[in-house]
Amino acid sequence: MPPAAGVEAVAGFASASVRGEAADIKGKFGFVFRKPGLGRVEALDPLGRTAYEMIFTAGTGYLVVPRRKVYAEERPEAMVERFLGFSLGPDEVLELLSGQWSGREGEGAEAWKLERDGQGRVVRGERDGVAFAVNEFFPGGGVPRTVVFSRPGTSGRVKVLSLEFNPETWPGAFETPFLKTFARKSLEEIQEIRDDAP
Repeated sequence: MPPAAGVEAVAGFASASVRGEAADIKGKFGFVFRKPGLGRVEALDPLGRTAYEMIFTAGTGYLVVPRRKVYAEERPEAMVERFLGFSLGPDEVLELLSGQWSGREGEGAEAWKLERDGQGRVVRGERDGVAFAVNEFFPGGGVPRTVVFSRPGTSGRVKVLSLEFNPETWPGAFETPFLKTFARKSLEEIQEIRDDAP
């Protein structure tokens, strides 16, 4: 259950399967998101090693392939869209994972139209052609466990395997030391490197 005082951060592990024109991924990943706008996602290969990382800090998203010593830089929402198939900022990911929505609901291009069940839990949402539905909740509250989503040409599913609220910050989770030593590439070049990675 989320703490009564509110959710400022989440951390855990999840699996994702996304297929479509905008993205094509399948696998497990670890994550930590902290308000305002901070996040880190580590995608794991079949052997449990880090295949690539997405780091969100100060309004900038970085996609890093540590084994190849390369990274790309983009707006966080654009980076999430490239790999999940729809635009979502780090704070919105935190709100979706925790079931604690704050202020991005109602009318307008940036607002979500949310549907709640009889218990007040958000069960569906739609914005700008993107729709999600919560297929399963963790026992005892409104925290999503399995979320399916779709947009024209893309659909997917995220299943949260473990989740912790307001965890201690991972040491160095949002730091960017790779900027000094890794080569900068475009997102397209990084995608090719990821596709070719062993």
